[in-house]
Amino acid sequence: MLDPDWAPALLERLGEVTGLDEVRLDALRQATHGDTMPERGFLNAHPHAIGPFGPAPQALSIARVAHVSELLDGIDMHALLRALPTDDREAAYLIGQGADRVIGGPRGYLLKHFNALRDFYQRAAKHRMLVVLWWD
Repeated sequence: MLDPDWAPALLERLGEVTGLDEVRLDALRQATHGDTMPERGFLNAHPHAIGPFGPAPQALSIARVAHVSELLDGIDMHALLRALPTDDREAAYLIGQGADRVIGGPRGYLLKHFNALRDFYQRAAKHRMLVVLWWD
């Protein structure tokens, strides 16, 4: 399980403003939003039952998890962060999406959450797992 906090929108925006190529940007979007509706039966059964709030769950197949993992591994997050203005306030303004409210500044927050996301997908790919995503 991974709770990406509010990082998905910030990571996507970081990729957009720093010129991340469309293939890797799409992988980042898939990693945080999924791309298909999962079989809902197991989501309604203990211990996986989820509440009826928020958007419908999405999923990534085993093959998509492996592909997304490979593409996430190819993202040089340090290079993206270096492409931001050096002043944290200016960087947060450029990113938007509430980056100005991140305690400690956006760089550390984004790096921490990207690394967690990348590591999560590496483990899931290694164990040939599919991933189900939903927001609560």
